[in-house]
Amino acid sequence: MNQKIQNILKNLPRKPGVYRFYNGENNLLYVGKAINLAHRVKSYFQKTHKLSQRIQKLVSQIEDIEYTVVGSELEALILETNLIKENRPKYNILMKDDKNYVYLKITQNEDFPRVLIVRNVLNDGALYFGPKTASGKLKKTLDVLKKIFPYRHCNLFLKYEGPGKVIVTKKTMKYPCLDFHIKRCIGPCVCACTKGEYAEMIKQIINFFKGKGDKIIESLVKPMNEAAGEKNFEKAAALRDKLHAINEILEKQIISAPTGEEMDIINYVYQLGRIYFTLFIIRDGKLIDQENFIFKMDDSGETTSEDSEILESFLNQYYENSTDIPKKIIIPHEIEGKNPFEEWLKVLKGRKVELIAAQKGDKNKLLELALKNAKIFADTSRARWQGDENKRKKALEELKNILSLSSIPKRIECYDISHISGTNQVASMAVFENGIPENKKYRRFKIRTVKEGKPDDFAAMLEVIKRRLLYLSESKSSIKIKNYAKKQMFDDFCFYNEIKPSKDIKIKELAFGIIDKAPKNRVYVSVKKNLISDFEACGFQEIKKIPGGIQLKRGEQCLLFNKKKYFEENEFRKIPDLIVFDGGKGQLSQGLKIAKEFKMNIPMISLAKKNEEVYIPEKSFPIDIPKNSEALYLLQQIRDEAHRFAIAYHQKLREKGLIQ
Repeated sequence: MNQKIQNILKNLPRKPGVYRFYNGENNLLYVGKAINLAHRVKSYFQKTHKLSQRIQKLVSQIEDIEYTVVGSELEALILETNLIKENRPKYNILMKDDKNYVYLKITQNEDFPRVLIVRNVLNDGALYFGPKTASGKLKKTLDVLKKIFPYRHCNLFLKYEGPGKVIVTKKTMKYPCLDFHIKRCIGPCVCACTKGEYAEMIKQIINFFKGKGDKIIESLVKPMNEAAGEKNFEKAAALRDKLHAINEILEKQIISAPTGEEMDIINYVYQLGRIYFTLFIIRDGKLIDQENFIFKMDDSGETTSEDSEILESFLNQYYENSTDIPKKIIIPHEIEGKNPFEEWLKVLKGRKVELIAAQKGDKNKLLELALKNAKIFADTSRARWQGDENKRKKALEELKNILSLSSIPKRIECYDISHISGTNQVASMAVFENGIPENKKYRRFKIRTVKEGKPDDFAAMLEVIKRRLLYLSESKSSIKIKNYAKKQMFDDFCFYNEIKPSKDIKIKELAFGIIDKAPKNRVYVSVKKNLISDFEACGFQEIKKIPGGIQLKRGEQCLLFNKKKYFEENEFRKIPDLIVFDGGKGQLSQGLKIAKEFKMNIPMISLAKKNEEVYIPEKSFPIDIPKNSEALYLLQQIRDEAHRFAIAYHQKLREKGLIQ
């Protein structure tokens, strides 16, 4: 901490305000608000081990501090929101691609309103709904609504001069247009409807987007019954079809809230450097819409699942742009600035708005459902990323440059260990090719060399990578096994016994020679007990039930290698361009040790989950990879896949053991 910062900290006022951190180049790093500026700003410069990695990195770059004293917490919140929106500081949590969000605009300031999709909210007297994240879904909804309520969406400027008289003040196109002739517009431009009829139709569209579907149904049922009573069956049938169409849309709203309340339900999940929010919009007790948002954390690093700043940032940025603020906002946990935020919402809404952190009851169940949808949204976003060829290419190119690889790492393998207190120890191998997970090429391993109940992740990783590199070693294919093992053929398997390794022929060479030359998928061997671990390292497994026809001598054990089940031969022989270990320096050192033993030059790194630190050979400290880079996102994906696959196998074995 330089002398300038120390002097500023000594003179900070104990009043509400907004503070700004700058780096040495006078670039704005972060904007924050505080009830007590002195207390809040000084907290950044206390013991660093209590701070998250993101804040530690921020503090290390601070060279100057500026602040503005305001009269209240509400003023501080408003100023903070405006400064973040204007400057988009690097270390503030920001809404991703917020310029892509759209709004539904109904031009109530016109005599014959239009229904449009726009990007910005203007102070022009029109009615807006949004922001909406899925413009495609909104367009589909409007396509259905236009069949039911044939409103106009042309650019004609219509001026109502009285009954039967409409003047087109700006003729941007020929009219009446095709929509009128195919009955997709009721033609206000040629006085085919009255102003009152058109206004009633627009009112129904507004009711739909406000979640008042019951009012739309009522407005259709009554005239339908009247038309049927008057034997005007053509009109009744048309109204019936509209009623069916609107019911089909409203039936999708399967969730209802207790007591018919008006509220927003918000929950989120943090994955791989991104924050995924799900917002349920509930009006009159019905879920009328769901919006999903992504927040990015530039160079942010570590965060927690209940980070008050994350939730507060979303609330500020969403409701500043929202055109519909409910009476209640349900959130998963408390935030620091609850009171000023409620005051701010009251100013925006014009009436009281409650911020509720629900912990139990029906509202908490809705929060749990929102969390589930946020997780699904995160998984879907990851799948979309994998489907984006440009992003995948960028990630692989970044990885090549960051790790100084000789070529693009087309095949990446990642290994992880899973157990509970050393029981049912297993490992997994996840495979990504060209940035896409190849599930059929994943492999799983039972750990054999580590004693049950005595966890040792380093030893387990040593065994797994040894078994993998053993199979890739060049010497395995040149052994003539007929001189060192006796083969017996059966209908669906072959059996090798009288195995005689020598000083010249290593056990691994003999084991791989047996695997390569065996004409059947299932290969059994009988070996002395002191050789079991060596054969297991090559992929053989102990079995309890020995097939008929196999005779064992005293002191021997029967092992099985199932080629069809264990690997697709050609795929497992592919040498990876990069090996990733889930862990830190210890796991990486085990891999490098085996690679050196087999004289294999395969690039290896490790990725520590806690702080997303990447370790490379011959460096004691992790390398600096930007937390928002595509390369790190790719590494996080394959690490998470290896972790998931290992846990799934461990759980399967544990459940099997419990049943036994």
